[in-house]
Amino acid sequence: MLVTRTFTLLSFLALASCVTSTLAQEDEPVALVGAEWLVEDIASRGVIDRAHTTLIFSQEGRLTGNTACNKYFADYRFTESELLVGDAGATKRLCAPAIMDQERQFLTVLHNVRRYEIDDTDALILSANDGTTIVARRSMIDKTVYECADGSSIQVSYPTSDTARIKHEGRTTDMTITPSASGSRYSGEGLEWWAKGRTDGTLSPHSEGESIGSAPGTRCTAR
Repeated sequence: MLVTRTFTLLSFLALASCVTSTLAQEDEPVALVGAEWLVEDIASRGVIDRAHTTLIFSQEGRLTGNTACNKYFADYRFTESELLVGDAGATKRLCAPAIMDQERQFLTVLHNVRRYEIDDTDALILSANDGTTIVARRSMIDKTVYECADGSSIQVSYPTSDTARIKHEGRTTDMTITPSASGSRYSGEGLEWWAKGRTDGTLSPHSEGESIGSAPGTRCTAR
């Protein structure tokens, strides 16, 4: 009987150990998921002011963001002791040489990332196998959600005084400010956001060749 009880106890402890280990591996990426991380250093070279580079880790193992010039996307996964990032794809927009150089450096380090940590200051540190790092912090940018007349909703944030970021129907669009007689007008990637303060705005498509939308657009009101 003693042998049986000892065996049962040992079996229980072994099972508990396996469950705990599995949960730890499943919980490991939780601190990364859902937040938008704003990069503040790449390979100890800093980053260009207002050239925002971001990281967003999804629960489905997808990493997306902005390189400061292009949108990028890659798969990521955790092993027992490593964070692995797959080959990244990106859009093909051309920017100033310095920004393109920063983009290349960022994607190179990102591809070689093997581990991560969140330090005592809440900075995310992604470390590559050659010792280079990407340092980022959770974005503190205020976001406003608007309900639109067509039944859709949009999320708007303003990373800088002359840029806007619109999330609408699963698509993220980065816009730059354009001249306007009233309010603040932003445009980019075939869309226009014309804000009247932080309570109302109009989202309009651009026809080919337009810099100012001729379509009436959809009126949106902040929640």
